Amino acid sequence: MLNMFTKNKTYEQHDNEKLSFYRSSIDDLNSQDILSSTSDVDICVIGGGLTGISSALNLSNKGFSVALCEARKIGWGASGRNGGQLGIGMRKDQYTIEKKLGLSHAKELWSLGLESVRDVKNLIKEHNINCHLVNGVMSTACFEKDIDEYKSEIEHMSKNYNFEGYKFFNKSAIREEINSKMYLAGLLNSGSYHLNPLKLTIGLAKIIQQNKVKVFENTPVENIYEKGDRVEVITNKGIIKANKVVVACNGYLDSLLGSKKNKFIPINNYIVATEPLGEQKAKEIIKNNYAVCDTRFIIDYYRFSEDWRMIFGGGETFTSKFVKNSQSFVHKRMSKVFPQLKNVRIDYSWGGTLAITINRLPHFGTLMNNKLIYAFGYSGHGLALSVLAGKLISEYLNGDKQRFKFFSDINHMSIPMGSVFRRPIYSSAILYYKIRDYLNS
Repeated sequence: MLNMFTKNKTYEQHDNEKLSFYRSSIDDLNSQDILSSTSDVDICVIGGGLTGISSALNLSNKGFSVALCEARKIGWGASGRNGGQLGIGMRKDQYTIEKKLGLSHAKELWSLGLESVRDVKNLIKEHNINCHLVNGVMSTACFEKDIDEYKSEIEHMSKNYNFEGYKFFNKSAIREEINSKMYLAGLLNSGSYHLNPLKLTIGLAKIIQQNKVKVFENTPVENIYEKGDRVEVITNKGIIKANKVVVACNGYLDSLLGSKKNKFIPINNYIVATEPLGEQKAKEIIKNNYAVCDTRFIIDYYRFSEDWRMIFGGGETFTSKFVKNSQSFVHKRMSKVFPQLKNVRIDYSWGGTLAITINRLPHFGTLMNNKLIYAFGYSGHGLALSVLAGKLISEYLNGDKQRFKFFSDINHMSIPMGSVFRRPIYSSAILYYKIRDYLNS
């Protein structure tokens, strides 16, 4: 039987975009591998972000021959565009996960979340990747209810998970740490970090090149076929024949996995980078150089770069196109949080697309009689989890399926009425939460 999935076009919205701060701060990988006709490997990986690169790294370390296809440049998608927060755990809090999956399953996911951050830190250290790793992520409370929830979470995580990495900040204390009048309290997670995500991605990509992984940039995948006991990946440059294929495209999946696109909603998020403010001024704004995210449904998140630029993300859209002026779109949000930055120069602005699942948990699975393995749906919490995903995918393909199943066993609802209505449905839901955020503020 022949199975086919259609090509991905989501990446095209970036084609006319200006360089992000991250892209301007690195030298591209510039892979010399060129697919000219047919390549034959054990595993073909589709997607040159952290999930794909981590898959290729771990598989090549296990002795598999690997080819990786990226539609544009390595790190062109969300892996090279995000806010740079390397967080432990999942997008949802543990208490919520427990109610959905049970305590035992929730604890396994928590343990894997801790492992994901450790793995990233170890890779950075082992391979001397200069991606400016900094400790500490602060959650800031926008609503009164958040204060009690913070205190409950500290107690719950200490009692049930033996986790002592949280620290509560009351209103006066958070004002000392974050120079904004927006917040009522804060919750510091000392187990989380922040970094330059594209430098991490490019750094790991250089490692897989050393492992003899064939890296084909500017090679969009058009179709995936099951053909006998093998898989054929059809690109615009040629064909890759493989025993297995890993699809690692997250919010850029489009129709590449057929009906699986109904398991997530692609959301566009936007970031600006200011002119360098200098260390002194930066620490007047964020005293201890933490990364920060707030508790609104449509969150603001920010941190300082290695050269003391404010990297500020916020605002979402759900159309197939980016906003026309992302700089103005985000600058308004930043100025509301930090009026003192209203007149600073914005040097960079960019957007990216992420995959949101209904339950906010990653979606792992297999298709084509287990010849195709996929992972997506990190819901804005994928910097560490995507690296973990590649590790678990490699374990699965090497015969150890247990840890992959902690994610693949999670039931994921489909978007009602299919992909045609997923954006309108979610846009309506977002409007509801915007109103709720406004009424509660």
